[in-house]
Amino acid sequence: MAVRFAYKGVEYPTALKLSKELPMLASVLVQWSEDADWFAANVASLCYDTDLYKPGSKVAARVVEHCRDSGHNTVLEHNVFSFVKKVPIFVARQDLRARHASFDERSLRYCRADDGSLVYYTPKELTQPGREEELKQWQYVHEKAIELYSKLTDEQILEGEKARAVLPVGIATTYTDTRNAWAWRHHSMKRLCLRAQEEIRLVRRQEVNQLIKVAPLLFGDLNMPCYMQNQGCPETKTCGVIELNETSGLATAYERMLARKQEKHPVG
Repeated sequence: MAVRFAYKGVEYPTALKLSKELPMLASVLVQWSEDADWFAANVASLCYDTDLYKPGSKVAARVVEHCRDSGHNTVLEHNVFSFVKKVPIFVARQDLRARHASFDERSLRYCRADDGSLVYYTPKELTQPGREEELKQWQYVHEKAIELYSKLTDEQILEGEKARAVLPVGIATTYTDTRNAWAWRHHSMKRLCLRAQEEIRLVRRQEVNQLIKVAPLLFGDLNMPCYMQNQGCPETKTCGVIELNETSGLATAYERMLARKQEKHPVG
């Protein structure tokens, strides 16, 4: 397993140090299976009795892509990837809906507010001209909540585990999120869709971009479901932004791209 605590070219000695430097809505890959594509190919080779020859071979690539696209998910599950995140609580709670994941979150039972770590998310809509009053109200609510939380804990009026109940879900939380390759694929497809909440989608896009770098075969096809082969829009109510083929559920622009590729590289 490879382990690296770094953000924007700066390396940190521990996950804690890294987490304190992360901005809101950031997710950083900190641990991953090395040679994940090659290992997945070898796992599959035991199933299919396939000679892979060497890493990077066309045979190995085809085997991984076959498993990835056909739903042979157990082959993917042998590779594990971990992220450290700093997101609003309302984003973190969406992650907790993942069935195949392990989480460890910064505890507001044991961590005090006097270290300046309590920050909150501000939606971009409130920073637009004409929304000054709503922005002030948003900031006031969060600042007063942090102020009261700090008073209750610093003066030992309430234990931290009780005082934390006053904090809004816009407050940032930090945690480690570990899943196998299939679990990351499954959750990513759900949250890359334009029907997903914007903040959640932005975090997931960051994660997918990093996963592709370390395992391009396992994750290189990840996109919105309507832009993926063998997928298609899963929503009863579509986003209304992307033109879809009503039969396949795929984006018509994506199908045109596939047709052009077929013309250039016909099979058989």
